[in-house]
Amino acid sequence: MATNDHILRLVRKALDEFDDTDLEVSVRRAVRIANLVGDTKYAIRLALDLKTMGGDRETNGEISRMLMEDPSTWGSMTGPAEQALKAWMNDRKIEGSENIDSHSLAQLEFWSKELEWIKESGERVDYEKDLATRVRTKQILARTRHLTFALLCSWERRLDYGTINESIFGGYRVKVDALLAHGVPDLLQQFSAVYRRLQEAADSAPERNVTEELSQAITTCRRILKAVVDHVFPARDEPSADGVILDDSKHRNRLSAFIKQTVSSDSEQALITAILAGLYERFSAIDKMTNKAVHAEVAVRIANLCALNTYIICGEIITLHTLASEKQGEQTPLAESAAT
Repeated sequence: MATNDHILRLVRKALDEFDDTDLEVSVRRAVRIANLVGDTKYAIRLALDLKTMGGDRETNGEISRMLMEDPSTWGSMTGPAEQALKAWMNDRKIEGSENIDSHSLAQLEFWSKELEWIKESGERVDYEKDLATRVRTKQILARTRHLTFALLCSWERRLDYGTINESIFGGYRVKVDALLAHGVPDLLQQFSAVYRRLQEAADSAPERNVTEELSQAITTCRRILKAVVDHVFPARDEPSADGVILDDSKHRNRLSAFIKQTVSSDSEQALITAILAGLYERFSAIDKMTNKAVHAEVAVRIANLCALNTYIICGEIITLHTLASEKQGEQTPLAESAAT
């Protein structure tokens, strides 16, 4: 999968070379970028400017579907492909007629040069018709140039912002991975297993039932969270001072006790507790979905959010544990390795 940083480099190259490159080249670049960022409507809209007239109807449809992020919307009458076709036809309407100018950019450029050559050669032409054709051609090319440039600018702004977010989360991921690798090393493999199952479910939806993959992924998320709790607050036979059971089966109670011990701020305690409650609610929601005929794509999206939240919360718990240990003067394995 292309990263935001890679796509952003493609966008900036297209923009930097825009004025020195043939319009057809810039449009092809924009189609590629639109396809990478999942902007189906404009991937197809610009691809229509590149397509020559005629050709096999079925093949033309297959080519358009190749550019769609979600090909299942093909033929829906309101999907991005239909929106793109409508916009293209509106741009190509011939004034005073029901017809459209369906020539590709390459063909328009060719006929524009050919008409210029005919004029210069002194051959007799219908001046009024020739002028109308040339004006229409220039208008189509100008609109396409403007649309392509505007899209490249919008993608640059979007991806620049996205790259910042990617960098922030990337830095957090490196930190969390290091803490997990030293504290609970098996969890990194378990997270990988979760993402593999979710990817399998995403690839299969909506063609078949994916409840088994989702159920396995969420079960693994639960096990990961419990393993982190076992690491920071092992099970105890005796209850807490206020009678809360802290044995192996009550890892949520132990997690609450851990937060009370390590977080001194009441507001921060409340915030972490609320985030944890939200994660447990997600677990329950996925359980209900796997037992009902919920649309597979919806379930997969929620399961992905559930896995991401599990990862973030585990990172938060491990970080709190590390900070608490360092405060007590007990170096963690990570701190020890850094010191050496």
